[in-house]
This record gives sequence, structure tokens and C-alpha cells, in this order.
Amino acid sequence: MVGFLIIHVSFIAVWFFFGLSQASMDSLVFLAITGTVAYLSVILRRHYPPIFFLIVCLVLLVELAFRDTPTSSWFLIPLAVHAVARWMPTISTRICLALALMLTSLATIRWMIANPDHRYEMLLIAITIGAVVVACYSAARRMSVVDEALVRQKLAETDAGHLKEAEQVARQRTIENQIRTSVARELHDVVAHSISVMVVQAEGGLAQVERSPATAQQALQTITDTGRESLQEMRRIVRTLRSDSPTNPEVVSSPQLSDISALVDKANATLTVSGTPRGSTPSIELTIYRVIQEALTNSLKHGGPTAEPHVAVLWFPTYVSVVVTNKLSGQPRMGDHRGTGLMGMSERVQALGGTLTTGPTGTGGFRVCAQIPLKTSLSPR
Repeated sequence: MVGFLIIHVSFIAVWFFFGLSQASMDSLVFLAITGTVAYLSVILRRHYPPIFFLIVCLVLLVELAFRDTPTSSWFLIPLAVHAVARWMPTISTRICLALALMLTSLATIRWMIANPDHRYEMLLIAITIGAVVVACYSAARRMSVVDEALVRQKLAETDAGHLKEAEQVARQRTIENQIRTSVARELHDVVAHSISVMVVQAEGGLAQVERSPATAQQALQTITDTGRESLQEMRRIVRTLRSDSPTNPEVVSSPQLSDISALVDKANATLTVSGTPRGSTPSIELTIYRVIQEALTNSLKHGGPTAEPHVAVLWFPTYVSVVVTNKLSGQPRMGDHRGTGLMGMSERVQALGGTLTTGPTGTGGFRVCAQIPLKTSLSPR
């Protein structure tokens, strides 16, 4: 813009030499009016560039009709072209550029015919104005392209921000769903197993209350211990939910392998352990415990003491196998409203990369088998 002002001042000086030096009073009044109209239209340059360009062209045509030498309004042509090239679409700007160059060529011819003694000076003025027009057009189009690129970049950044926000929301929802599923499994395993044990013990105690008071008292004690353990488990889950720690609620103070014996004893089941536990983790131990707990719960719910459940934990170098069998047939199928326990077992085992199979045995019982891979890096070399 500074360079444009310098050229503009130079043009006005040339115009002063060629125009005012030989102008009459009427010509001066005419030039003052047309120049004022042309220069006042500059205020429309930013918001109404087509109107600004049209006014400048009309004023120049009027001056060209009554003047045979350059006028100051001619020096607004580069600014008008710059305005339309900066703020209008490409096709419109090219049309305006062509009109400006045609107007400059027409003026050159008229000036040279009317001023044969200064034809070279007139030609130089016209060529300079034309060059400045082209330069202003190129600069304005370049600025317009840069602005469009900046707008596209801002839109891309906005879209990227929205996408990132959506991904964060989706990730948060996934985490919340995982936590809800985990808590639901925990509540189901704890509540269902404890209630099943207490119901079975209560039924057994009622049956023995007259014949064997000591047995009935032992059943009541088991019910009391089971209820207390259930309350502790419930408090553990609630504390985990209220905690700000992102730790998985399944592995905070969770049951361990050493707790399996007590679990089996409360269900009046038998336990067989083969191999040496190596390569285990808190998550694996919790899964083993919950699989056994759910299988024993189903045995107690649907068969009571007559189910005679048996638990086998078999440790191999790369995986651990948990097998729970009983004499109960017709176990509920996974997928109906009664089979959420089996579904929870399957989800736990699959989360660790293992497999769970359930179904009737060849002797008329029911079998639950889970195979869970171990951490091989922790296996014996």
C-alpha cells in the first residue's frame, strides 16, 4: 500500500503538469466535481467493491469524453481493480481487469491523438497505469488466496477439534460402560453367590434344627459369616466407585487364590489343585475365583446339597484350567434372563484371552470349563 501511494502521488504530479497547466476555470470546476465523486467512492472499497469499481469507471468515461489529457481520477483505477480482486470471485475480477485495461487502452489512444507533441509521455503514463493495474490485481488475488487458505485451515482445525472432542466423549462412554459392566458382574457374583449359600444353609439348618441342633447352629454360623463377607464385598465395590483413582474396580482388594478353599468349603464342594501356580496376576486370580464362585452358585441354586460340586484347578506352563462339575442337569442357558452369570463368566474369561465352555457331562451332570492363558514371561524357564 505504501508503494501504491508513492506511485499515486507521482501520477498526480504528472497530471498536474499536463492537466492544470493548460486548464480553464470551467475545466477546473469539472475536474473538481468528477474527482470529488471518484475519490469519495473510495469509502465503498471494502464493503461494496463492485459499486466502487463501477463509479470509478463511469467517472473516467465522463472525463474521457470531455478531457483529452490524464486526470487524477485515472489513478484510482489500480485501487478499484485491487478492491474487486481482493473481495470478489475470480471470474468477476477477471472481467473487471479486462475492462480496466480496455479503458486504459482507449484513453491512451485518445491522449496520443489529442497530444501528438507528448505522445510518448502519454504512452508512458498509460503503460505505467496498466502495469500498476496488473500488479495490484495480482497482489490482491494472492491475498485472497491466502485468506481462503487461512479460512480452510481454521475450518480444518475446528473439524479436528470437534472430532477429537467426539473421540474423547466416545472413549469416556466406553470407559463408563466398561466400569458399569464390571460393577454389574461384581454385584451379581457377590450377591448371587452369598444369597445362594445362605438359602441352602438356611434350608439345611431348618431340616436339622430338631434332629441335630449342632448342625443347625453350624448352618446359622455359615449364614452369618457369608452375610458379613457379602457386606465387606459390597463396601469394597462402593469404595471403589467413590474413589477418584482410575484403578480397575475388579482388582482393588480382590479375592486371591488363597480364598478359593474357603469358598469351596462354604458350598460343601470338593477341591483339587494340580500343578504350581506361576505366571498369575491379580486379574487372573480374580477371574479364577469368580468362575468358581458363579459355578458353585448355580449348583447351589438349582441342585442344593445334592449337586455335589467338584472344583479342579489345573496349572499348566502357559495356561490354567478351571473345571467345575456337578450332578445337576438342565442348567440355565447363557443368553436368557437367568443366564447372566454364565455370560459374566464368559466376559471375564474372554477379557483375558481365554475360553469358556459349558454344557452337560456324559454322566448326566453339568460342567463349566475355563482356560485362561498365563503371563509366559513369568513362567519358569
